[in-house]
Amino acid sequence: MTNKFIVATVAALFATAANASDAFNTLDADANGAISKKEASIMPGLDNQWIALDVDANGELSAEEFAGYKVDKTVSK
Repeated sequence: MTNKFIVATVAALFATAANASDAFNTLDADANGAISKKEASIMPGLDNQWIALDVDANGELSAEEFAGYKVDKTVSK
């Protein structure tokens, strides 16, 4: 799967008002239950919110932490 396809898929999930768990599962490429910084790098704007979202500072986002992500509509595609 190419990064452009994944970004388009995640964007479509948010655009169609899909819930955060669908986007989380799409980003969690290795299905380990957490989003790594590498997995997060395909989501425009997620890196800008990483420190605030990674509440336990373990370097990964859990589903609960990712649920706090807000789409940054100012990020260019």
